[in-house]
Amino acid sequence: MTCLSALLATGCGSFKLDAKFDAAIKKIFRPRRTPQQQMLIAVSSSDADLRRDALVRVAESKQHDASWAIKGMTAIATLETDPHTRCVAIRGLARSGDAGVCATMLKILNHEQHPPQEIRPPDRLTSWEATAALADLSAGGGVPDDHAEAVRTTLIQRLRADSERHTRIAAARGLGYYPADETVKALIEGLRDADFATVRGCEDSLIRLTGHSGNCIPYEWEVWYKQNSDDLFANAGVVPESRRLPYDNKWEKAVYKTKRFFAGLFPAKKQQ
Repeated sequence: MTCLSALLATGCGSFKLDAKFDAAIKKIFRPRRTPQQQMLIAVSSSDADLRRDALVRVAESKQHDASWAIKGMTAIATLETDPHTRCVAIRGLARSGDAGVCATMLKILNHEQHPPQEIRPPDRLTSWEATAALADLSAGGGVPDDHAEAVRTTLIQRLRADSERHTRIAAARGLGYYPADETVKALIEGLRDADFATVRGCEDSLIRLTGHSGNCIPYEWEVWYKQNSDDLFANAGVVPESRRLPYDNKWEKAVYKTKRFFAGLFPAKKQQ
């Protein structure tokens, strides 16, 4: 019985705390573990749920970008047996902004190039998270110049060969930041994917790279490629007319949505 439990029992005579309330009191007064202690649990506990919960607390702490935290999350991202815990580590590393994160993601996605004692082969969920991390790093300018070609090649491989649709979607998104002939070819090829979200991701990246829209139609892009192969990126950054928003600021957006709302409530009468 806690000190508070004893005090309440003494002051209230026959009053007794039930087990749930007593447990809640104990939890309140239990000393909080430091991020370092949480990391120790994350790398040593035999319970996957405890490891994952402890790692979440490290990743959300103010010390998530400390060198010891980076080392611990890197070890977990590369060698952990539980996929969900690996994904927490990958997200924590991506959030840290550490310079070595890109190399770790490449290592996970290209595990066959490394000894098995250095990297555990990723499952589908882990591959998705690592690919998404590379896409986010690419969008945020977090890919070092000496890793850019490896990232581009890896994303193309994920887009072309990965069986997980979410991984292909992430790869398509990330490729939008690598203006190269091979990138454009891979994205046009990706427009034939059976999953439309992947197709849309390829179209969006092609637009970002070229300033042209092919309306998600492979043939239109193939014709455009042949006609513009000498200078594919001349209009990079231009938003095609079909993709431009009907408003330029928050006020115009509010007016536009209000008009759409009332148009839905009072549709125009059909002409006789």
